[in-house]
Amino acid sequence: MKKIIVLMVVFINCSVSPSSSANNEITTTSFIELDECEKLELEYTNLSNELFNTSFELNNFIDNISPSNIDEDKDYFFENIDKNWNYQEIYLNYLEVRLKVYSRVNALYKSNTNCSISGDQEISLEQVEAAKNDLEDFKKKIND
Repeated sequence: MKKIIVLMVVFINCSVSPSSSANNEITTTSFIELDECEKLELEYTNLSNELFNTSFELNNFIDNISPSNIDEDKDYFFENIDKNWNYQEIYLNYLEVRLKVYSRVNALYKSNTNCSISGDQEISLEQVEAAKNDLEDFKKKIND
């Protein structure tokens, strides 16, 4: 419920009302101050959306490799990633965004113990380390 309220507040605050030059109406916007936990939830949502969008871009890119199903395209993508710069670039971007998001979410939960947020959204230090290792391993692989 809190997520819906936060999203509604953000949507309302970001909405634009068309103005009419004929009647010269002035539109004002009022801002609702978010509390600490709502700000945390908003930051988490923005980070989650960033990772979701990057994952979507990667999967969409892979799926558009050929008319074959995505599993065949994934196999092709990873089999040819060593020799295809475009594949390397999009996968590197995904790994970088994943590490950034995992690191920030992990830090959010460590530093904000006052806010009750569902535990299934937590990112463990092990997940951050795995993301870091995946990025470092991939960079070594493409630079060798």
